[in-house]
Amino acid sequence: MILVKILIILLAILIVIQLYNLIKRFMKRKEGLENMATVSKYTETDLNADPLYLAKLNAANITYLKEQVDKLNGLKEQVATLNAETDNNTTAITALGEQLTQTSQEITGRDPNNPEPFPEATGLD
Repeated sequence: MILVKILIILLAILIVIQLYNLIKRFMKRKEGLENMATVSKYTETDLNADPLYLAKLNAANITYLKEQVDKLNGLKEQVATLNAETDNNTTAITALGEQLTQTSQEITGRDPNNPEPFPEATGLD
């Protein structure tokens, strides 16, 4: 029983220490923010007049555009491959349909496009 009370007191002390450290860190951040406001103000530089900066900016833009064009070329190749595969599938499906038509003509003995009804079986009574 005494051991449980000691553990509860120890746990309470640890919680208080953690809360103290948390408040201490929060106060430091707040002080830092106040100090930043009084340090200096942002002054904009005129980089658009700097030829070296503009050259680097253009080089970066050209590199990005080249990457995008390379991606488009890859997509173009994929579309061409898909078109070829689609054509092959169309040919195979058409041949399969013709083969099924021919097989059904052989089994039934008549043209499947014939609108006349199939003859009924007789003599099975």
